[in-house]
Amino acid sequence: MKKFSELGIKVDEDKTIFNVQVISITDIVNCEIEILDYTPGIKTSYGEGRYIVKIRFKNEECKFFTNSAKIKETLDKVQKKDFPFMTTIITQKYSGSKKTFLFT
Repeated sequence: MKKFSELGIKVDEDKTIFNVQVISITDIVNCEIEILDYTPGIKTSYGEGRYIVKIRFKNEECKFFTNSAKIKETLDKVQKKDFPFMTTIITQKYSGSKKTFLFT
């Protein structure tokens, strides 16, 4: 029987998934959190292009998934040397009942 290492399958090592508990972004709205790192371009059951954001909340490391254009755009503008940083996630309503999330 072959070993997995002999199959020649390459794992995408550029994608960091973060081995921490998942938290819902709605659980941390209006709370101060520390942004530790993020990974863009993740495909989930909800679609492609999601970001995984690793945070510290209440002294615990965890992560959340987001497709918020404002959060993704903001994270892309932050230089790696500026991590970690503190922020609060708020909701912003638009087009009636729709909402998005952003950093303050």
